[in-house]
Amino acid sequence: MSRGSVGTPIALGLMAAALSPLGLAQSAGMLEEIIVTAEKRATTVQDTPIAVTAFSGAELDRALISKSLDMQFSVPNMLMSKDNFTTAAISIRGIGNQAIGAAADSGTGAHFNGVYLNNGRIFETEYFDAERVEVLRGPQGTLYGRNTTAGVINFITRKPEEELGGNINLEVGNYNHVKVKGAVNLPITDSLAQRFSLFSLKRDGFVDNEHTGDDIDGRDMYALRSSTRWSSERADVNLVVNYMKEDSDRMRGSNQRCLRDPAGIIGCLPTGLANQRTNSQATVTGFLVNNLVAGRLGMDFPDDDFLNSAISDDPRKQYLDFAPRYEVEDWMASFEVEYDFDKLTLTWLTGYHNSDLDARNDYDFAVASEPWPVEVTVDRGPDGPITVDRAYASDRSTTTPEQWSQEIRLASDFDGPWNFLLGGFWLNYESEVHYYVHSAALELYGDTFAIPANQRLFDNDTRTYELETWAAFGELYWQATDNLRLTLGLRYTEEEKSSEQRTIYLSFLNDPTAPGGDYDAFDGSWEEPTGKFNATWDINNDVMAYLTLSRSYKSGGFNPISADSVLLQDNPSLAEFDPEYINAFEVGVKSRLFDNTLQANLTYFYYDYEGMQISKITQQTSLNENFDASIQGFEGELAWLPTDNLRLTANIAWLDTAMDGGSSLDPADINQMGTTDFIANAVNSNVYFGPGCPGGVAPCAGIEADLDGNQLPNAPESSINIGVQYSWPFDNGMELVAGANYYWQDEFYSRVFNTVNDTVDAWDVYNATLTLYSAERSWFAEAWGRNLKNDDHVTGQYLGDQNVGLATNQFLLEPRTYGITLGYTF
Repeated sequence: MSRGSVGTPIALGLMAAALSPLGLAQSAGMLEEIIVTAEKRATTVQDTPIAVTAFSGAELDRALISKSLDMQFSVPNMLMSKDNFTTAAISIRGIGNQAIGAAADSGTGAHFNGVYLNNGRIFETEYFDAERVEVLRGPQGTLYGRNTTAGVINFITRKPEEELGGNINLEVGNYNHVKVKGAVNLPITDSLAQRFSLFSLKRDGFVDNEHTGDDIDGRDMYALRSSTRWSSERADVNLVVNYMKEDSDRMRGSNQRCLRDPAGIIGCLPTGLANQRTNSQATVTGFLVNNLVAGRLGMDFPDDDFLNSAISDDPRKQYLDFAPRYEVEDWMASFEVEYDFDKLTLTWLTGYHNSDLDARNDYDFAVASEPWPVEVTVDRGPDGPITVDRAYASDRSTTTPEQWSQEIRLASDFDGPWNFLLGGFWLNYESEVHYYVHSAALELYGDTFAIPANQRLFDNDTRTYELETWAAFGELYWQATDNLRLTLGLRYTEEEKSSEQRTIYLSFLNDPTAPGGDYDAFDGSWEEPTGKFNATWDINNDVMAYLTLSRSYKSGGFNPISADSVLLQDNPSLAEFDPEYINAFEVGVKSRLFDNTLQANLTYFYYDYEGMQISKITQQTSLNENFDASIQGFEGELAWLPTDNLRLTANIAWLDTAMDGGSSLDPADINQMGTTDFIANAVNSNVYFGPGCPGGVAPCAGIEADLDGNQLPNAPESSINIGVQYSWPFDNGMELVAGANYYWQDEFYSRVFNTVNDTVDAWDVYNATLTLYSAERSWFAEAWGRNLKNDDHVTGQYLGDQNVGLATNQFLLEPRTYGITLGYTF
């Protein structure tokens, strides 16, 4: 093992899950490596003193990693799921994106060819024509900056090459799954080359809508990419433009659970998750219609609109009023110039991202069974009006982000013991974000009480949200001895956030007919230094140990709240939430033993977590709060080649998380009794009138729950991935490779309150492949299967607010899928 070498990228990578074909992951019975740029310079995985897992493009295909959500099975202490709105919920080492709102950021930095994406759709699209994907675990605040408290995911596309060639893959499977991926490489001159690639996916839905008879949660999407490369003896220039479009009936949620409250006070009880419908008396529909509209009109409305609503025990069978819609257009571009001045390398990286997302869903996940005595025409935005005679509600999320970014770096490669990297970063980001709810109850209430038509909805409206940030950073490297290397890194960041916000909700909050539309201005600014110290010790040519002390931060923001909210009237400080900080200690060992046939990479880490951002829904808004916590854990990444034909792998992860003090009001259990005692139903948030109110003054919002010692959300204590792979080479040069993979994950909590309703059970999954390669590796045929037991495991969940009766939305693992892939390379 040559420490500090940068070399030419080697064939394929280490760290693949056990499904990557043996013949491509090793040669002559030895493990090989992949070159990564985790430290913004080229090093091998084993020479990089960071907990990094890397996958080459071929490994992504063979490991059945087609999208980011699949990576959790192959990356220790990584959990990914859908979330309740429009992105993925990502957690690395217990740190995720628990904050909600336009001004809230993820703790995992998503990058496209090194370009930071402040709100990218990279987690919905699929990987194609990839050079590699790198997952950096742990805070990366020095080189990658703000919003990398959890880690970094970097998707690197394949560059144009000097020879004419290409590839095409056709994949077919159950659910009428048809996927096409391909690329063509065109050398134009000795120094100029062009590459075009494409991806297309169509499949039927995983879920049957029993109400309409249609299947839903399908996919209809495609992506196109152009990559242009010009190179000379000293310069390397790369321009990549990526376009993605989706028009699907993708579901944002998969299932809804509720233990029905028979009294109709809170809707769903906090003592269990049953397969029952919410008692609509406790929802905004029940409150507005039964308490206000019925009396004004002198009509009788049903007490519980869902009293006899159909429900299935099979979570893949739902009863929804309409099919969801998920429409995305997304542009990403990276322009990188690298110039070699002999002992210095200058890199200039320009990034651009523009996206337009519009997603609609059945708001209450049910079809009302009880008719109303009147008909109501509901305006559903782009889906047009609909006339109904019962409860009906739809929600809609839209966002239109646009960003430009610049990064410039100067790195040295001197012969002496001292080297450096200096850099600067700038980002400008703008977006407009809406969350709408259209419902028969809002429309009927508005008509009954003469509220203008444009106020008969809920619209959490963030107009012209803008972020501007810049940073200066650098690292100094000292080769203290032949075996000891020390690194000191520093970064200084400034950022400003601003927006105009309003919440239209009947006549309760902002009035859109007021001068200027009744928007209120929100803004905030932060400046933070971060840094790291690293010591790397090459014990011998096969074993490297490292120690890292670092500090990283995720920016603060302002809540997506109306200035007229009662929350701000009671406590104006709730308009904003603070940044969060990680003070991290990490030690690791990376080793290759027994003639490079056994790899053992081991890591221990401890985090002092300050100001963790956690969101909850209350009073018609997402309220982000700050708490302190501590995290420690261990990760082991093992690979062994006992013979030239057999490969065994194991990823082992342990995580221990705990809240350090703090308390918060649990919207699902405001009396802290698990009952409806001393609770009164209200239109926006229930109230508590029992003992224990602050200052002894009742009614109040409720009694806060003690969070000290609770586990962090989305942080399973243990997980393991075990793989076995065997190859049969034939005399004619062909090869057959079989692989099987098992993943198990411990139970975890979906909220910081750690209640029984927050518990997500432990689950496991089996995947397998069988691949035949031609003698020249010019074609392959592969049979594959995912989730072979066809389990309906819950991968995440989200508690709704009082408007939906405190029902819990769940997100499921994809069902069993299987198929055949044919690939040809020319």
